[in-house]
Amino acid sequence: MIKRLGVVAGTALATAALALTAAPPATADPFFKPRSTHSSYAECQQAGQAGADLWGLLYKCEPFPGRPDVYVLSVRI
Repeated sequence: MIKRLGVVAGTALATAALALTAAPPATADPFFKPRSTHSSYAECQQAGQAGADLWGLLYKCEPFPGRPDVYVLSVRI
């Protein structure tokens, strides 16, 4: 009985450790929400300016991680 409890506790601990190591790092800005993707920085800026009536002047265009040909428009929430 005690051996079974040890196995169950060990499995639960290993699962929790795996979940923590597999979680993505919290590097995203909590105040900005991704809105759309664009093929160039200029296109992203135009979309940000065109939607300024909806989300105001607080937006940013950043390259998508690992894809230098894609830009993400993020707006302030």
